[in-house]
Amino acid sequence: MLLRCLILSVLAVVASSFVLPSNLDNCAPPNGTDHQMHWWQCSNGPVQFLNATPYDSTGTKYEYPIHLSKPIVVKTQINNPKNTYVKPNLRNTVNLWKYGGWAGCTWSSIPTLGLLKDLSACDHGVPCPVNPGNQELDVTIDFTQFEQIINLLKDNQPYQLEYMLHDNQSGDDSCMMVQAWAYLQ
Repeated sequence: MLLRCLILSVLAVVASSFVLPSNLDNCAPPNGTDHQMHWWQCSNGPVQFLNATPYDSTGTKYEYPIHLSKPIVVKTQINNPKNTYVKPNLRNTVNLWKYGGWAGCTWSSIPTLGLLKDLSACDHGVPCPVNPGNQELDVTIDFTQFEQIINLLKDNQPYQLEYMLHDNQSGDDSCMMVQAWAYLQ
């Protein structure tokens, strides 16, 4: 029974990754993603994201569109009012959506099969410790170690990414949503 569920899940993922035919050609890029990254805070804090800008894997050159097949450094400006976040308590989860396709001009979830859920944030892109205060926090988003997910993505498309942080010790949550045009090459 478990094997059947796994096979069905894999088939659903593969089927959802195909675009028959692409309705993106008939859709305006959402929120101007053809020209710039669009982001917003998707939690009430206590950590507040004040800015987010995409850079190349070295963190030295502004890069847009982003390249999902390479590490991306998102330079964020944050205000952390009270707690220090450290390993192993700081956890992150990433959710992905693609735009267009079967459902038309809308966002469709990309199943990640749990590969991007409840990861050690300090081992997956967040420089720890995250101390209290107003500061730049350079977050690295690196899907290269998750080839199974990269293989499901289409090149030259708009994607939406939800980057959630949770601290097990304090119970604090923080979340940033990003919409960006992305290449795989």
